[in-house]
Amino acid sequence: MLRTPLRWIRSFLFSIPLILVFTVILGSIGYVASLTNRQGKILESCRRLWARLILAASFVRVTTTGLSKIDFLQTYLLCSNHLSYLDPPVILASVKKPVCFLAKQSLFAIPFLGWVMRKAGDVPLNREDPRQASASLEKAVERIREGISIIVFPEGTRSRDGQLQPFLSGAFRLAIETQIPVLPLAICGTREALPPDSLYFRGGHVQLLVGEPIPTRGMMKQDRDRLAEQTRQRIEKLLREASPGVLAKEKAD
Repeated sequence: MLRTPLRWIRSFLFSIPLILVFTVILGSIGYVASLTNRQGKILESCRRLWARLILAASFVRVTTTGLSKIDFLQTYLLCSNHLSYLDPPVILASVKKPVCFLAKQSLFAIPFLGWVMRKAGDVPLNREDPRQASASLEKAVERIREGISIIVFPEGTRSRDGQLQPFLSGAFRLAIETQIPVLPLAICGTREALPPDSLYFRGGHVQLLVGEPIPTRGMMKQDRDRLAEQTRQRIEKLLREASPGVLAKEKAD
């Protein structure tokens, strides 16, 4: 186990520079390719390669449970708990199907990363402006009707204490309006690998668990809160089922 000073050196001299390089190079390739490859396959491949390289540079090893529950011909609303900036790369690297993120608007202002997110069809969300938020949800509905699954973090932000927070119900409108299943995802270990509001890459073992899809056929707008709570309970159950040894733990230095 590396002591804390060595971990900081590893983060700032290895992990962070590599992440920046991977983002610039693959972001540039993906963006340019998207101008000629209208189907977006090259851009999608660049995103997945970027995710795998980010995890490698972060010293993270991912194991998955329940991927067989995913019907790769089905469009889903994928709902995950949110612990760390590493959560999106974990999902991108593990779920091998076309996906887009419903993500906070500020991410789209980041050079290279934001440019690629827009080209890939990710949808910016500004919760502070109800009109813009409604327009974003309509855009996400369009993406779903094109056959693209949408990834949301219904807690709204990263959990600072690692506990599952209450779910916002707004995004569940997408599943009900389009009558697609909700796919619960649970991520364990990313908070320990990269704590919130930190650039301290500790690395470790991360687990992604996939739950049984929740059908929405017959649900109506007024069922959003019930669907949100049902999804939260499924994710909570998945978190309890995670392997006890999978969480990366830091020993006292």
